[in-house]
Order: sequence, then C-alpha cells, then structure tokens
Amino acid sequence: MTMTDRTADDRAATGEFTSRVPLVIAAHGTRNADGVETCRALVRRVSAKLPGVPVELGFVELVEPPISQAVSAAIAAGRDQRYDLEAVAAVRADGASVPPDAVVVPLMINTGGHVQRDIPEAIDEGRGDARVLYSSPLQPDPRLRAALGRRLREAMETGPRWEAKDTAAVLVGRGALDPEANAAHYQLTRLFWEDNELKRVQPSFIQVTPPSLPEALSLLSSEGASQIVVVGNFLFPGRLHEWTNDQVRAWNEARPDVEVRVAEVIGDCDELADVVVDRYRSPLGEEGVGEGAPVYMSGLRLAGRDVLVVGAGHVAERRVVRLLDAGAKVHVVAPNAGIQLGRLARRGQVEYRKKAFEPSDLDGMWFVQALTNDPEVNATVAAEAEERRIFCVRGDAGRKGSAFTPATQQSGGMTVSVVGDRTPRRSAKLRDELLRALQG
Repeated sequence: MTMTDRTADDRAATGEFTSRVPLVIAAHGTRNADGVETCRALVRRVSAKLPGVPVELGFVELVEPPISQAVSAAIAAGRDQRYDLEAVAAVRADGASVPPDAVVVPLMINTGGHVQRDIPEAIDEGRGDARVLYSSPLQPDPRLRAALGRRLREAMETGPRWEAKDTAAVLVGRGALDPEANAAHYQLTRLFWEDNELKRVQPSFIQVTPPSLPEALSLLSSEGASQIVVVGNFLFPGRLHEWTNDQVRAWNEARPDVEVRVAEVIGDCDELADVVVDRYRSPLGEEGVGEGAPVYMSGLRLAGRDVLVVGAGHVAERRVVRLLDAGAKVHVVAPNAGIQLGRLARRGQVEYRKKAFEPSDLDGMWFVQALTNDPEVNATVAAEAEERRIFCVRGDAGRKGSAFTPATQQSGGMTVSVVGDRTPRRSAKLRDELLRALQG
C-alpha cells in the first residue's frame, strides 16, 4: 500500500504526520567559529536521529540565520514534504488530530530571558498563521549530567590520573537574573557531586551573580583541596569557556600550590542530541498544545476545603499565598521549607509536614499542586492524584498534570486570569493588557 492509497485518518493514527513535523533548534550564537561549527555538528547528529524530519537551526544573536527565519523555513519545508494539503483538509473535516507546523526546541540549559522572552518573540515573528509548539529547555536531565561526568573524568585522566575521592570540583553555570535558573544550578551541583563521588563540589557562576569562579576556587583551597577540576556547564566552545580558562589561569598564578584542570564543554555528543530529540517529541504527544490551552475554563471555590502542596520552594510559597487568599485549608509536604512557609506554619496558617511525599498525603484532598524540583516526584504525585480523581497542577510540566494555574490578577472587583500556550511570560503580559483595558 502506498502513501496515497491510505486514508488521512490511517496516516494520522499511525503518527506519520507527527513523525515529520519540522524541528527548529534555537541556539544562542557565538563569535567563536569552533563553537558555531560544534553547534552545527550537533544539529547534524540530531537530524540523523530523526530521519525524514526537516531540521532547521536558528540563533538568538551573533550568527545567521535568526530564529524567526529558521521557523519560516521549517514551516515551508514541512508543508512541501510532510503531507499533501488534501490529506490535511480531510483530517480537519473528520475532526481528527492535525499535527503542528513545527516544534521549536531551545538549545538552552535552563530557563532565562532567552527562553522566556527572546525565543517566543522570534517564533511569533516567523510563524505567521502557522501552529508552532515550543518545548522546554534541556535541564533537568540525567543524560546531561552524564555528559558532564564524562568531561570531568577526561580531565581527571589528563596527565597523572586523579582519584575522585581526592578531587574537588567547581561546577560553573552561566548565571542569570532569573533566580529559578540559578537555583537549578545549585541543585545540579548537588546531583553532580553525588553522581561522581567527588571529595567536594562547589557551584559558581561565570557572570551576573555570585559566587564567582575565583571565589569558589578560593573556598575549596581554604578547605584543603589541592587538586580541582573546573567543569563548565556549557554546551559549546565560546566566550563563557574562554572566560573560564582566563579566570582559572589568573587565580592559579596567585595560588600555584593548587593544581587546577579545566574540563571541556559538553559539545557535540549523543547524550545532548538524545535530550534534544526527546524535547522535540514531548509536545507532539499532547493534544491541543499551541492552539491555546486545552482546558475547560472554570473557577475553584476552595474556601474551607483541603488542598495539598507538595514542595516548599519559591514557586510553592507563591502558590500557597494564593490558596490561602482563596480560603483553602493548605497542607504542605516537603523535606525542607523556606522562611516564609515556616512562618506560615508557626502561625497555624498552613499545616506543614516535614517529610517526603506519600500517597496517603492525598487522603481527603480536593486539589493538589506538585511543585518540587524533582520531576519524578511530581510525576508520582500527579499519577496518584489521577488514580483518586483529584485535579493536580504540575509545576515542572504543566501539560502532564490535570489542571493549569493561570496568570491571575485582581483589580476593581474583577479577577483576570489567562491560561496560555506554554509561555508564562506571554500569559502574564496579556493578563496585564486586559487589566489596563478594563481599567480604561
């Protein structure tokens, strides 16, 4: 049977439409020619893992083409070779699922200004009236930690071989104005430490926020470290890696008694390519993404009703305050709590249980929010809530929960809420515009 012999429904059901949805990889860009070529080599590796899928590369800055142009090219390529327009029309007429015109994967480690603002704006500029899905950044993912571990071991084996138990490390992040991105780097540092059984690992940032790389090196040396590996959590050669080497050399000149080695960046490798492929595939399994939020809009009257929050980080603190404003009886489960949640618990405004999540924590709950930094824990909470028919919000992967948290604001007796298309900043912007219009 040929492709033209089969019905549109047959082809949609077997995934042949989605399997050819174009991929746009949105990279940062660098003036370093080696960095650009390494990025392009990774794109070729990803493309080889997705036979038949048009793959385009675009850059935020410094390198051509821009992301908006890559999006336009991907949409055009997809419409030319993915499927014929008559088949699409038939699928639409029969009410079957129609694939998007492209998926954009940000080639960025954590969230930040580029992920939250610059790339979505470029997508809007390039997509016209097409439906484009926007995936999530690369972390957290154990495969990237494995790639960092491999770079660490390569550095430890350069020259006389170092043993992990005698070696300290500095894990260097980019640094961002977004506190959640910086916090994610601290979490990664701890996991990296435990993965590799090192003597000690200290987090640092190359720009924007402390602690700096020299500060981290000084701290480790003050604790007696005599051999240190500096591992940059960077994807490609470029300015950040150059700064890392410069700062290590300058520090080492003042402290020649400490031997410091600098590991290579993650680079073009299967681990990174596999994460990109999974980020591409993830939104394609979720119906309705990119055409607004696939939800039935309603409002929950939570006054006097029991609500569970799993996790006690910054996001949880903000959500707890909102839930209390709605009159909910809030229960928090987390191994540790911050200052604000601790204060609320001492005042009796929330019930805080210092422990890991257990399914029995859902007993008697009307609503739950899974807001930990561990995707596996959030997935477990969501699955248990689904079994009990309790609506659940997942803070790390909204579309894998059964409820969304909108961007909400109150003014003049009105509450304005916006549930958007995977871009919280855009939802907040539209919410603010609506408020201004209502206030006239």
